[in-house]
Amino acid sequence: MRRYDAERHTDLLGTLRAFVRNNASPTRTARTLSFHTNTILQRLERLDQILGEGWRDDERMFRIGVAVRLDELRETLTPPRVD
Repeated sequence: MRRYDAERHTDLLGTLRAFVRNNASPTRTARTLSFHTNTILQRLERLDQILGEGWRDDERMFRIGVAVRLDELRETLTPPRVD
């Protein structure tokens, strides 16, 4: 997803992270990110295309939530790269 965001100048990973943190609520995610709910719904549709339909089902959403949280933890523990 990082590559997708980088190539298209989007932030679907940020949307996914906010969606997970807001208990899969598009309305709360929209408020958190200061977007209209329709924008979040459009982004979730894009995530459907990338992650496959059904990614919001209980088991898959749980696994994605764990992966998102681990990725956030990795970012906090890894020093920034200097190129």
